[in-house]
Amino acid sequence: MASLAVAAMVQPLVAELPTMKEKEWLGYFVGFENKRYRFGVTTAGDSIIRIIGKKDEPLGQKLNVGIDFVVEEILPDGKITRKSVIPATLESDQGATTDPADVVIRGQVTGNAKFEVVVSGDKGLISLGGRLLDPGSLKNPLRFSIQVKIPNAYPYEKGDADRKQQKAFEDKARGDRLQLTWTNGKRVKQSTSEAVDAASDDLNGPGIAAAQIEFSSYQDNRIEVSASGNSVMKLSNARKEPLNAGFLVTWSADPAKDPEGKARLNLEVK
Repeated sequence: MASLAVAAMVQPLVAELPTMKEKEWLGYFVGFENKRYRFGVTTAGDSIIRIIGKKDEPLGQKLNVGIDFVVEEILPDGKITRKSVIPATLESDQGATTDPADVVIRGQVTGNAKFEVVVSGDKGLISLGGRLLDPGSLKNPLRFSIQVKIPNAYPYEKGDADRKQQKAFEDKARGDRLQLTWTNGKRVKQSTSEAVDAASDDLNGPGIAAAQIEFSSYQDNRIEVSASGNSVMKLSNARKEPLNAGFLVTWSADPAKDPEGKARLNLEVK
């Protein structure tokens, strides 16, 4: 928990969200934990998942899974720009808590577009949702999204490893896997050690409904993410490379089918 507190303390505490008073949650508006992981939303609106290892201690910070609440603007040429959250605009009618149940956070991004986020935690499951409330001064189409940042699974491996070290790494990563379930029900298993364009149709198909992510560095833990009805997930990465080097899972709901923002992104560590 000390690492969570340190991570929060380095954030500029300029947000309007209140902090919890407990030392281990200082700088956090929402906290949730069980024996597998710890989840927190800082007063600045940043979110992380820290996985608990075999010694009942959080794994190294480089293995943290980041979660961003974003508003994306779709430009006329099809390109997408991400609008930054303004921490000072964040507010909630609820108090800081370690027992989140439909906690609503509202805020604005650059361009004055307004959004809201809903956070719940229950029996090991984190449920996140949200929607766009007002486009502000932005004229192009907008969408509210949640981005789950899966980090490099082996940040401590040496890039210039000799043949023996490379063999040890390959043995370590042999059991890693990524299993996807598309929205049409088809299941796809993808190697995490082969270079790939994560945004390709071969991986994403018509959209992803669920994903299971396993790396040996997670120490017998696996991350499961799923999209409820009227929402979908897509993968992407910065460049064509193995997925164990890190990738992004972006969730979004169909505003025409889900105008009240009832759709959810569900996350669990098992």
